[in-house]
Amino acid sequence: MSRRVDDVIRGPIKSKTVFPALILHFIAGRPDHGYGLMQRIDAVCGDLIAVNTNKIYPLLRRLEERGFVTASWEHPTKRSRRVYVITPEGEERLIRIKSLMLPYLDSVAGAIDRLKSELYGVGSQPLTEL
Repeated sequence: MSRRVDDVIRGPIKSKTVFPALILHFIAGRPDHGYGLMQRIDAVCGDLIAVNTNKIYPLLRRLEERGFVTASWEHPTKRSRRVYVITPEGEERLIRIKSLMLPYLDSVAGAIDRLKSELYGVGSQPLTEL
């Protein structure tokens, strides 16, 4: 499958798909709060995807409104962090997102591998300085 660079960069996988998938994936493994999710996303994605409170908390509210997650206060008697847990509907949604995302991610990974091979040769070491 051949794609233009614009198609890869602006393709079907955008933050509106990646963030819900990552959030559902992470809380399927263990419940977490918004800041913890931001740290986990940053650890996986680094600078590839910018994550901040203006994105994560509205998304968590939407996921909760749609029934994909539930949330409760960590300490019910005082203001504290909200901890998010995936629901069965959220698990189904995650499976669907992941099945649709995998072919695209494979395509992007292949394009990056071909680009790296072309520029640096097969089995090249990472370039640290130009």
